[in-house]
Amino acid sequence: MNRLTVLLCMCLVTFGYSLKNSQVQLKNVLLDYLKSLNGNKETALDSRHSAVTWLHKVNGRLLELENMQAEALWNFETNLTSANKKMVGDIDREASEIYQQLLDEAKAVDPSVLDQTHRRMMRFLQSYAKSRDPNIVEHTSTTRSDMVTIYNTGKVCRIEDPHKCLPLEPELENVMANSRDPAELLWAWKGWRDVTGPRIKPLYETFVTLLNEGAVEKNYADYGAYWREKLFDQTPDFEAMCDRLWLEVRPLYLQLHAYVRKMLTKMYGAKVVGTSGSIPAHLLGNMWAQEWGNIVDIVVPSSDQTEMKNMENHLQTVLKRKHDVMGLFRLAEEFFSSISLYNMTDTFWRKSMLVKPNDRKVQCHASAHDMFKKHDFRIKMCAEVTMDYLQTVHHEMGHVQYFMAYENQPTLFRDSPNSAFHEAVGDTMALSVLSFKHLDTLGLMGSQYKNSPKVDIMILLKSALNKIAFLPFGYIIDKWRWKVFSGEISKNEYNRRFWEMRLKYQGIVAPVPRSEHDFDPAAKFHIPDNSPYMSYFISFLAQFQFYESLCQTSGHVGPLHQCDFYRSQEAGTKFKKMLNLGKSVPWQQALFQLTGTRQISASSIKKYFEPLSQWLTKQLQGEPLGWDKATINWKD
Repeated sequence: MNRLTVLLCMCLVTFGYSLKNSQVQLKNVLLDYLKSLNGNKETALDSRHSAVTWLHKVNGRLLELENMQAEALWNFETNLTSANKKMVGDIDREASEIYQQLLDEAKAVDPSVLDQTHRRMMRFLQSYAKSRDPNIVEHTSTTRSDMVTIYNTGKVCRIEDPHKCLPLEPELENVMANSRDPAELLWAWKGWRDVTGPRIKPLYETFVTLLNEGAVEKNYADYGAYWREKLFDQTPDFEAMCDRLWLEVRPLYLQLHAYVRKMLTKMYGAKVVGTSGSIPAHLLGNMWAQEWGNIVDIVVPSSDQTEMKNMENHLQTVLKRKHDVMGLFRLAEEFFSSISLYNMTDTFWRKSMLVKPNDRKVQCHASAHDMFKKHDFRIKMCAEVTMDYLQTVHHEMGHVQYFMAYENQPTLFRDSPNSAFHEAVGDTMALSVLSFKHLDTLGLMGSQYKNSPKVDIMILLKSALNKIAFLPFGYIIDKWRWKVFSGEISKNEYNRRFWEMRLKYQGIVAPVPRSEHDFDPAAKFHIPDNSPYMSYFISFLAQFQFYESLCQTSGHVGPLHQCDFYRSQEAGTKFKKMLNLGKSVPWQQALFQLTGTRQISASSIKKYFEPLSQWLTKQLQGEPLGWDKATINWKD
């Protein structure tokens, strides 16, 4: 027997005791795999029939492996125990062995005998960038789990009451969203970074090395190069595309930044905000200053603040009176079904974690999960009844809609053609759901707010505080990581270079001096979790293209931001055709099918916010744009 066979047999013995759920599945898959090794003595797959037959079996094996890994990850994230964390590592290690064997077998396939579709499958199969060394695979998995555990279990204790300690979600996030006391905001902002960054930094340094080893083995320059190809297949100018898109939207961001800075200065004074043109990161209503919608009460004009506050309170009050958490999910389901998309499955309602349980530690970061099992799709979230969660519910259910649409595709095609499209689906729906017209349809808007130009601008401003404010943050997270993976940013300058980029693109500075003892990137979940982020930047632009196309199909007439395609089965049918494709075609082709263009563009988002841009121009007369005089808040 070869080395892999011996290892698999040893694994079967190891896993022979106390086998439950995923372990039982793993044992069965390994047994089946051993049989396939003994029964397949072919050294070449040089006929189309044999190669296609082999790929069909590969898709079957991958489906089982993806299910095992999905189950292990779900069990860990919904019950943060050391045993569940170990299971993630165990299954990742054993699955890696099988992935590697499949890659070795793939070398026997003659690509010239395959058609375009099967060559595409082969390319995706060969894109797994993990080391051949099972010890490295296990080390990578456990390092990631250790970082995520630190993040998920972090708490910040009150100075005056050391026994009163707050986790990130929802307690610390609520402080950042609702407090208007700069001292309390600073306590939460700094405290969260103190309990995550220093502990995660040494692990992250190791993690980068391990990821790069796996990528180099697969002939990539580094993990960043592998990631870019995997996320945006066959887009050789991906970085240039991102740079172009950022330059297209930067003028609108500069307007919004200058206006928010002006209103924050009016609220807190120049002593707190500063006079360099930048904005301290703790004042923007969000732990990461990535979305600013929570400070809409500060940034609306003084004459409109009472009306805005009353409208926000009215929306929140009526939403809570009409719906509980389950009601928010049912609203989202009804919206999707109204446009001929899918109802959730029985398994979804039975197995999803929609609210925070009291009997165990969980990861509250909202996420959708394809379990790679018939009709098994889930959402994990610690939802509450708020307008923000109404949007988040639609976003996550949008992922599930995509899962359901491509469920019948081969396993290698069960994904979106680029990672941004997956993020854009639910947000496209949320643009319609949060329109004045749809909120009125839901009975959330009072009649006193109808036909009010002020309310129209305020709704656009609230949207811009989330959509436009996010763009530079979404742009820099992976720009920073790519430079880390390539070695352009060394481990001795992780934090300084991070804050240099935040200042350059976002105009944001730390409220207290930072150093290399700190590791502020780790305060964002996607860094320890190793989740890509440029996808969000692209999705925040693509969703407006999707939205404009669906609005046109629904027959909407008028300003783009006033469109609601609720109950337009024509729009939903058009959308479903794109979603059904999964990853079976290049993203340019999928985009063309929906929008009639093959290029991601900022034109739709600019059209959506054009009325706001005109309004901001009037508000900013005499106000400087930018932050040329600003420097990072740094100590050596």
